[in-house]
Amino acid sequence: MATLTASKSSDGRLASNDARPVGARGRPAGRRRQVPLVVIGVLLVIGGALAFADASLHLGSREEVLVVAQPLAAGQVLTSSDLQAVRVSTGNGLEAIPVAGEAGVVGRPVAVPLVAGALLTRSEVGATAPVASGSDVVALGLKSGQYPPDLAPGDRVQVVPVASSSSSGTVTGSPVRATVLAVDVAVADSAGPTVFSLQVSTSDADEVAALAAAGEASLIQVGSGG
Repeated sequence: MATLTASKSSDGRLASNDARPVGARGRPAGRRRQVPLVVIGVLLVIGGALAFADASLHLGSREEVLVVAQPLAAGQVLTSSDLQAVRVSTGNGLEAIPVAGEAGVVGRPVAVPLVAGALLTRSEVGATAPVASGSDVVALGLKSGQYPPDLAPGDRVQVVPVASSSSSGTVTGSPVRATVLAVDVAVADSAGPTVFSLQVSTSDADEVAALAAAGEASLIQVGSGG
């Protein structure tokens, strides 16, 4: 049982020497000092969670854009093989060209020299290249199977003479080098051909036009080193 002790003061009043129960103890000072440490720990946990959320948002805003796959000289016409896709974070302030915009830049020249791995931006792509001096444009209509299905503007090809069903079976002439300027794809489920606009040397234009008119031509794609 707790007991109280009392003594008389100078004015005769009783003064309690200890008004608390004998068995009672105050909270240790060390425990009170631990409270700020707990608060700091909670703040650190909250800060870490916010940093993780911010990083997640930045990762979620990444998208695939075009970069240069090999060194390009100023004025060189872009082809599909010159480009590759990489995933980068958006909001970097650059006018990066998304992968979906590849068709809009293939066949156009680059305005400045570019190194492999460089991010391709809209300011680095020039207007559609005009027909080069000493060249002509010839239209060639081909059916499926007479050309690689993934040919696109800017690709380099060879126009190869082939025997038609109405010819004697004799193939004359030699392959002619050309560059694809445009592709007018045939309507699905139609008998119409896919028409290729080809830039060829002026000296070869008549031969390619004759092959096109006779239906005695096919296309093969030339590699980047060809």
